[in-house]
Amino acid sequence: MNHLEQTVIKDKKVGLRVDLNVPIENGEILSHERLSAALPTILYILKHTKKLCVITHLGRPREGEFDINQSVMPIKKWFEKRLNLDIELLNNFENIPENICFMENIRFFKGEKDNDKNLSMQIANVFDVYVMDAFATAHRSAASTFGAIELSKNACAGLLFSDEIKNLESALEENKQILSIVGGSKVSTKLKVIENLLTKSSSVVVGGGIANTFLKAAGKPIGNSLVEDNMLDTAKELLTTNKIILPKSVYVAESPQSNQVNLVSVEDVPKNKMILDIELNEEIIPVDHEYIIWNGPLGIFEIDQFSNGTKQLIGFLENSKSKVIAGGGETLFAINKFSETNKFHYVSTAGGAFLEYLSGNKLPSIEALRLK
Repeated sequence: MNHLEQTVIKDKKVGLRVDLNVPIENGEILSHERLSAALPTILYILKHTKKLCVITHLGRPREGEFDINQSVMPIKKWFEKRLNLDIELLNNFENIPENICFMENIRFFKGEKDNDKNLSMQIANVFDVYVMDAFATAHRSAASTFGAIELSKNACAGLLFSDEIKNLESALEENKQILSIVGGSKVSTKLKVIENLLTKSSSVVVGGGIANTFLKAAGKPIGNSLVEDNMLDTAKELLTTNKIILPKSVYVAESPQSNQVNLVSVEDVPKNKMILDIELNEEIIPVDHEYIIWNGPLGIFEIDQFSNGTKQLIGFLENSKSKVIAGGGETLFAINKFSETNKFHYVSTAGGAFLEYLSGNKLPSIEALRLK
């Protein structure tokens, strides 16, 4: 795989695919995290060439139609202020200027979603170098994230993309001492993640609704808790690895709206109560791991009385001597709510792509870059 820092881009015309898919309300950007994450690659390119076209998607507009509410105009304005530059906003690949510009929402273009060869060729042919820095979209075979890489004269990974790959690959290398922590609501959505991490890790701690299904599979009472009965046989099979670590104590209530919350043993969950959070006693977490991989909250952390497990986990990870790699949308939200990303070894800004990678699946963008 070619990387940006190893690629000659001096005075070249560069196309840069980034992920600037941020929430915007009434023209105001509500979260700047992904924009800031893209800055290092943009600044690096601008040091070597002014001929830069930034490409991103935003939301899920209907292809072939312009929707003012999903225009990248507010994002372009944000970068104009940060870079102190005038930036042109384009709506086609026909006349790319010789200075920095932004392409309008790539999902406005027909053929983006289905990796149309004509659109892929348009993108690939107009640039001397195509830089892929949108790791969060690496699991999608779209024209701008796969086809354009395949057909480009010269393609490479951007700084953020390279950083993601380096950290994930280093953590999942053979013979590393790894502890994995997987939360979230459903085993079915994380099954491949858990299965793959079980082959890489010495132990996998489970929380959230996922833990409920494993607890029931282990013969524990779970009351009215969220559970996937169709996953019980799979959960029982995974428990035979003796690597799954279940909570010993949980927070229960009649509903997420209830103000009466009790901490009980997993042996004593009342029939009329729901498990909505776990107690993360450090005694259940094995120590002395080189890496800890975390994805998914351990309870309904958005509600204060059910945020204890997730807060306890973040506190533990902040003080751990292990290299902590965390990722996923809810995980990032939890870190930003209770801590700061700079307190961890690496926090991925990707969601679906992060999970696909942890599942052991090949990501189209990575495979395309490896062939360049």
